[in-house]
Amino acid sequence: MRAIEAFGKLKKVEEAEAVFNQMLTKWKKLSAKEYTCMLKVYASNKMLLKGKEIVKQMSESGCRLGPLTWDALVKLYIETGEIEKADLVLNKASQQLNMKPLFATFMMILDHYAKNGDVHNAEKIFYKMRQTGYVSRYRQYDSLLQAYINAKVPIYGLKADNMFPSKMLAERLAQVDAFKKTAVSDLLD
Repeated sequence: MRAIEAFGKLKKVEEAEAVFNQMLTKWKKLSAKEYTCMLKVYASNKMLLKGKEIVKQMSESGCRLGPLTWDALVKLYIETGEIEKADLVLNKASQQLNMKPLFATFMMILDHYAKNGDVHNAEKIFYKMRQTGYVSRYRQYDSLLQAYINAKVPIYGLKADNMFPSKMLAERLAQVDAFKKTAVSDLLD
């Protein structure tokens, strides 16, 4: 697995596949860890079709697709620019498979929506994280505020769950508050 990871970081996908295939012929039945390792190589190299193929192969071999596999699959979709598909995969995993996705998986999607200034979907992921049981943290609020900043819209109705804002979070709140003042002054002109 270390060889597969190393070849993946070096962008030598063919060599990683060769090691994976050697493992497959030697042991016949691989665990979810080995498949997920190869999936991560495809994700970091933006190879969507190969990634889908390895997940299908994994499923057919009887491996359970756990949170780490879903995390790698979500990363694969995000890396290839299909954020909506990544969101859909996350929903499917958490609802149909009754699985709790990793905090990092949610944050990947939330950060991507924030970067694009997609406030609606960023809020949707934020609240889905809370429903799943992840306690609100500065990191989540920071990302959500970044969505508002990038969309250049004022924030309304955000409650910070009895948290004292950090210096960075306070600065972001001030940035968003400036949009509120601008929006009101635009209406009066």
